[in-house]
Amino acid sequence: MRPTLTLNGAWFARARWKAWGGSSTSPTYAKYQAGVSRDFYVGAFQKIHLNGSWFGGHDLDRFAKYQFGMFDDTRIHGVPASGVRFSEVALARGAYSLNVFEIYRLDLFVEHAWGRSGGSDAAWEPLPGVGAAVNFRAPRNTILRADVGKSWLPDRYSGLGSMSLQVLILKPLR
Repeated sequence: MRPTLTLNGAWFARARWKAWGGSSTSPTYAKYQAGVSRDFYVGAFQKIHLNGSWFGGHDLDRFAKYQFGMFDDTRIHGVPASGVRFSEVALARGAYSLNVFEIYRLDLFVEHAWGRSGGSDAAWEPLPGVGAAVNFRAPRNTILRADVGKSWLPDRYSGLGSMSLQVLILKPLR
């Protein structure tokens, strides 16, 4: 399969903005990203996914910075969804999937992010993580997904914890 290149940019204007605490942040900000991905199929039921991405922006405040939540493009397994934020993030990811007829699925993840806040002279902080997930059919036409991850946070975030467990019960709409 051929590589996929994605480019994205967005400009935002806050509905209301009242600076406080000596903040010089603008009432507008921009976020942009670039990424490249490639999938390699290994037999009928196996796939290896590789991805490299970069996320940046300007005039990002603490609410607009990139975080690592479950539904964010910057997700890293094991990183808590709140508290760890950067204004610029670089990611390298690898995933192995074993998927048998969309009934049973096993995913293994190896991910590494580098983040920095501040100007271009700020130091990059490493943020590696690993994870595993399993999907299988459950009673009443549902799908059970269990996802576990472990990360190694930079020293300034050491109090947050670096392990996550998510259990989802999905009910497809028919």
